[in-house]
Amino acid sequence: MNKEKKVIDLQKQKKIGKMNIVKYIASVCALTSISASAMDIDVPGLMKTLNKSDDPVLMIVGKEEYRLDTITRGEFEYMYNKNNSISLDGPMSIDDYKDLFINYKLKSYDATKRFPDMKLNTYTKELDSYVKHLSYPYLINEELEKKFINEAYKREQEYVTASHILIKGVNEASKQKIDKIYARLQKGEKFFDLAKENSDCGSALRGGFLGEFSAFDMVYNFETEAYNTPVGEYSKPFTTQFGYHIVYIHDKRPKAIAVRSQEIFFPMETIDSYVDSVFAIAKKSKNFGKVAKKYSQKGNAKKDKGDMGLIKNDGMYPQEIIDKLFKMPVGDVQKYTSSFGKHIFVVNEIQTAVPLDSAKYEALKKKVMSGDRYEAVKKKVGEELRNKNGFKLNDSLLNEVVKLKNVDMDFMVDSIKKIDGIWYEYNGEAVNTNDFRSKYMNFHDSYRKKTVGKYLKTEIPVDTNLTYKENLVNYIENIVELDALNKELKNIAKKHKEFVYALKEYSDGLLVYAASEYHVWGNKSTKADSLSKFFRERKEKYQFDEPKWVGAIFSVANKDTLKKIKNLAAKNPNLDAFDFSNLVKDNVRKDYSTKKGAWVKGENAILDKYYFKSIPADSTVEMEKFPLVFIYGKESKIPQWHTSVKGKVIADYQKELEKNWINNNRRLYPVVIKEDVYKTVNNH
Repeated sequence: MNKEKKVIDLQKQKKIGKMNIVKYIASVCALTSISASAMDIDVPGLMKTLNKSDDPVLMIVGKEEYRLDTITRGEFEYMYNKNNSISLDGPMSIDDYKDLFINYKLKSYDATKRFPDMKLNTYTKELDSYVKHLSYPYLINEELEKKFINEAYKREQEYVTASHILIKGVNEASKQKIDKIYARLQKGEKFFDLAKENSDCGSALRGGFLGEFSAFDMVYNFETEAYNTPVGEYSKPFTTQFGYHIVYIHDKRPKAIAVRSQEIFFPMETIDSYVDSVFAIAKKSKNFGKVAKKYSQKGNAKKDKGDMGLIKNDGMYPQEIIDKLFKMPVGDVQKYTSSFGKHIFVVNEIQTAVPLDSAKYEALKKKVMSGDRYEAVKKKVGEELRNKNGFKLNDSLLNEVVKLKNVDMDFMVDSIKKIDGIWYEYNGEAVNTNDFRSKYMNFHDSYRKKTVGKYLKTEIPVDTNLTYKENLVNYIENIVELDALNKELKNIAKKHKEFVYALKEYSDGLLVYAASEYHVWGNKSTKADSLSKFFRERKEKYQFDEPKWVGAIFSVANKDTLKKIKNLAAKNPNLDAFDFSNLVKDNVRKDYSTKKGAWVKGENAILDKYYFKSIPADSTVEMEKFPLVFIYGKESKIPQWHTSVKGKVIADYQKELEKNWINNNRRLYPVVIKEDVYKTVNNH
């Protein structure tokens, strides 16, 4: 991999490639300024919050006396050190990286300056999403962190045995179905029977039985309901990403890390009736050790009264014995047959809690701050942000709005006039219908489109698994949350410069990706005329490994047309196939079709018959409409049309377009490097 690609492809390493920017750029042929976000995320402004004494200017775009933009030492170090650490080609020197970094930054700068008035919706949405992802870890206060970690720690000390009923899909139809099942439960029908009859889970065959689980074994919502529901009871309906559930709790028991136990042991050949009689005695006795001393057939039982000591999951006992003992409650006497013999056990003590020391706390923190549990943490952060700014929804008005969900957009202007009142309060202000009208219309239009075509892209994100009201509430909360978050960004930036560098990197990456789509990868690089011209100027570069027949195959409708084509060939014997096919195109207007390219024997039936003569002469390979054939070409290693080597030509043409773009950027936006600061990179 060359150095240019290594660094310029940074946006791909960050997995930005999934963005659907291509279609938007094709339609507007323009990019956006960084500040053109619905949130007004002022990335350059956040960069200015950094202390210049700690982070001096390293590069100036423009001139010292007329600065178009500046790049700090810290930003350069962040990018250099990060990309060196993930490079597959080994580390680069700072000097080697410098020019590649400048090229990359100028691409981003060019995107922001060339089209400052256009708004790129995809860019805005991507940046908003990333800001939330990046900033939330800085907004999780110690109290909230401890709450989730202590909750997970407490749940880890216990096993839950449960059954459930699942109705797939989070939608109105699923909700109605689960509500009916819940009503039947409340009337006294058995959970087992209803699960077997209705559940969409494979566990339905077992009456919904899921077995035993603990913290982190189930998705967070399900886990929470299971731990909050008492033994012997069922929950109210609740949702996960899988659908609606009702969970029934059979049992909860401490999760043992060690037990103290006693045992009465019998060899495998001992008859069951004898074991049963001793078991009955042991259950009635208040002194298990006395029974063990008398009946156990283990060698030292007379002395230790069957004491097994403190049993841990450390390999000192067979795993099947450990699994049995760790599931027994204190004081319960139970029989068990293992692969070693027959046993009667009693557990006298269970040790459960692994101390919540710093190591355990950090281990739990890693688990909590990932997956769907982290989504719950972020949801709580968003809720706190909204509440901090006095957010309050008017639920009764939203219920009136929901009645409009089936109204066609053509009638919405009149329909929305009937909704008069405050939608929500935020930041000391009341947002009424007039304030929210255009946003609501956009939401309603997106919802209507999404219900018609599930996979249609819409301006406002819509989850078809949620109700109209749930989608509307999510939309409003997201607007408020993003605005509240924007107020926190400067405080985060002042305290955490790595946050600003990461945000700038992502913003640049989005813009460079979009600009590359416009300048290099998009329609410009696939236009046939441009590719053909580029190819013809350097066709010798694209030689085949072995000769192919290169030329044009003319399938002709009648003898007159065939004669015209042959006459042109006779008068112009030195033309190559490319020029000859164009000559025919200019002089013969109809009654033929042309196939141009390069083939070897076996790849084209007409050539196999007329040139290679590898199939019988009486074979019918001609088109019914064009029964006559004229071929013009020869065997050669040099192709005549770019379509014969299209992949290579496009790749080279894109490199040429990128090179021209870089050179133009260097001309438009000269860069001054402050050598005194450059010497201190990674050395201060």
